[in-house]
Amino acid sequence: MLSLQIQAGGILKIGVSDSDAPPIVVLTPDNQALASGLIKELGDALASELGLKAQYVVIARKRVESTIESGKVNIVCNANPEWYGNATRLGWTREFYPQVERALSLRELPDIRQADEMVGKRIGTIRGYSYPTLEHLWAVGRTTRVDEPRLELLVKSLQKKLTDVAISSELELAWWAKSNPQDARSFKQHPLTVTYMPTMCAVAPHSPISTERLNQGIDAMRRSGKLKAILKSYEWQAE
Repeated sequence: MLSLQIQAGGILKIGVSDSDAPPIVVLTPDNQALASGLIKELGDALASELGLKAQYVVIARKRVESTIESGKVNIVCNANPEWYGNATRLGWTREFYPQVERALSLRELPDIRQADEMVGKRIGTIRGYSYPTLEHLWAVGRTTRVDEPRLELLVKSLQKKLTDVAISSELELAWWAKSNPQDARSFKQHPLTVTYMPTMCAVAPHSPISTERLNQGIDAMRRSGKLKAILKSYEWQAE
């Protein structure tokens, strides 16, 4: 059945936001096509599980919601209903993978397991991001929030000891560490999980591939170990 679908030219059109950062999305130099990254590996594997061929469409962030709602693409992954103003008009698969933010510091800092253990510390964060589990610390001046525009500057701030701890995405940190293995040896991720956000696939209202069928594909990837293997390849294996 699957081989017949492929022979028939079945396509799973996957929308990709041009604002998603590596390693989730890695675009070609002209930003017009998807080159590699987590979404490509997951999308290729999911399409294969369904007997389809993945086709990727790069979308400007402000047009993602209208593009999926109009059916110009079948699905957009790395999504969550909380991020979409038109979430109720779309279908939603079960969780595909989580986006996790954890505390990062130089190696010598003792393990941080609870937010209150950061009292009195300078915490590096990404400008404009919200960290609900830490708001109570900043609200009463028990810690200092130091904003930076991107991860690389959070890391430099820790290296220069301008901050004590930084809050970083596991995926983005792993990407940085693979490109900067020497510098990465100076750092550690702490047990404390600051943010856990499940991501899933938004499904176009009249998609020819139903939400139920997509869920079956995700479940099959999970049972076979394929999903776990892909996600593991994007982890930071600290030395």
